Amino acid sequence: MRSLRFTGFMLLEYLRSGRVALEIIATMVVFFVFLRRVGISMNAEYFFSVTGVYAPILTLYTTAAFIGLGDRPQGYVLLAHGMSRTNYLLGIFGSALSIVAGSYGILALMAALFNRPLDLTIFGWMLGTIPLLLNVALLAALMLMLSPLVFPSSWRLTVLGLIALAFSSNFIGGPIFESLPPLVRAILRAIQAVLGGPLVPAFYGFQLTVTRDYSSMTAVANILAQISLLIALLGLAIYSFSRRDLIFSDGAQG
Repeated sequence: MRSLRFTGFMLLEYLRSGRVALEIIATMVVFFVFLRRVGISMNAEYFFSVTGVYAPILTLYTTAAFIGLGDRPQGYVLLAHGMSRTNYLLGIFGSALSIVAGSYGILALMAALFNRPLDLTIFGWMLGTIPLLLNVALLAALMLMLSPLVFPSSWRLTVLGLIALAFSSNFIGGPIFESLPPLVRAILRAIQAVLGGPLVPAFYGFQLTVTRDYSSMTAVANILAQISLLIALLGLAIYSFSRRDLIFSDGAQG
C-alpha cells in the first residue's frame, strides 16, 4: 500500500509540474502522423509495429524524468520518515510505467475509434499488448537500475560496457572481425553469446507483439522469460539501493 500511495503521489507531482505535456504531445503526434492515415485502413501488424517502437522510446524519457523527481532532497525526507527503500524505488518504477501504459492506451483507444485495424480483435490486442508492456517494464527497470540513485558510477559503466560488448557484433564485423586471431574471435563470440542471452526475451517480445503468434510454446516461454528478467532487474536494483548510502546528486545539492 505504501508503494501504491507513493506512486499516486509521484503521478500527482508529475502532473502538477507540467512534465506530462511532452507525453501528451508525443501521443498526439504519433497518432496523427502514423496511425490516423486518412483514407487508408491499417492492419494490426502496422499498429503494433508503430506502438512497439514508440512505447520504448517514450519510456526512456518518462523513466528519466521520474528518476530525476526521485533523486531530490524532498524524496529523501520521505525515506527518513519511515518509507522503505523498496517502496520508494517501486513507486518511481510504477509511476513511469503508468504514464507510458496510459499513453499507449490512449493511442489504442484513438485508433479503435478513428482508424480501427480491421484484423484486430480485443483478444488479439491483448496478445500484442502483453509482450509490449513487458518490454516497456524491462526498459524502465534497466534505466532505474543504471540511475545514479541506485548504481554507483563504476557499476553503471561496467553494465553499460557489457551491454556494448553484447552488441559488438554490429560494430565489429566483416574484415575487422576476420582480421582478429582465431582465439580472440572464439572468445568474443562466446562472450557475445553469454551477454546477448538476457537481451533475447526483449527482441523476441517485440516480434511477438507484431505477430501475436502464440501457436508454439516458445511464445509462452518468452513471456515467462520477460517476467523473470523483469523480476531479476527490479530485485537487483532494490538490493543495490538498499545497500548503498543515499548520495545527493549535484543538482539536488544545488
